[in-house]
Parts: sequence; structure tokens; C-alpha cells
Amino acid sequence: MSASKKNLLLVSDDLFFSSKIESVAKSLGAELAKVRNREELRGRIERTPPDLVVMDLASKTIDMEKAFAEIRSFAGCEGVFCVGYIPHVERELAGRFRERGVDLVIARSRFSREMREILGELLKTR
Repeated sequence: MSASKKNLLLVSDDLFFSSKIESVAKSLGAELAKVRNREELRGRIERTPPDLVVMDLASKTIDMEKAFAEIRSFAGCEGVFCVGYIPHVERELAGRFRERGVDLVIARSRFSREMREILGELLKTR
């Protein structure tokens, strides 16, 4: 990874899983910003466009389709790489997000197991 810290944006309302992502991001030398709603999202991307976005696509409180569209429409974020994790049983939802352009849609269980490798590789290439 380069000398400058990479900015990782996490869009999730799950405090427990967010803590795990935060720990991994920190160990990789990334700056992590967590947002729990679309208002926080807007403010955050206006201040600091992310190098990488991680989203809980199955959130019950955040409209992730609108959040993703907002990220993609913001100047400077059009091409930012987006990783979305989702319960493996949510195949239809996963398909919808792939069609909308989420770069990597992955089962939450796999993301949990391989988080360090996935984030490490993506942060190196962003």
C-alpha cells in the first residue's frame, strides 16, 4: 500500500459487523468512515471521496439502492469500487445489485472469512 492512507467508506447500521470491518481496515492502514444513513453518507462523500466503499446490502434501515445510486452520482465517486455483502440466501437481491453496478457482491459469510485478503487487495489497487 502507498504511504498515504486510503479512505474506506462503510455504509452499514450493523454495529457488531462494522467493528470487525473497522478492525481489519485499521490493521491494513486504511482510514475508515462509517455512515448509518443517507444523510451521513452525503456529508461524508462531500468532505472526503472514498477510495473504496463497503455496503451492507441487506440493511433493514438504509435504502441501499438509493445509497448506491447516490454514491455513483456524486462527482468524484462515479468509478469508486463498491463491495456489497449480503446473506447468501438473498440471491434475488444480490442479482439486483449486480445489475445496478455494484462491483463485487459477496456472501456475508465469505466476506467475513476473507475480509482481510479482499480489502487488502482492493486497497492496494485503488
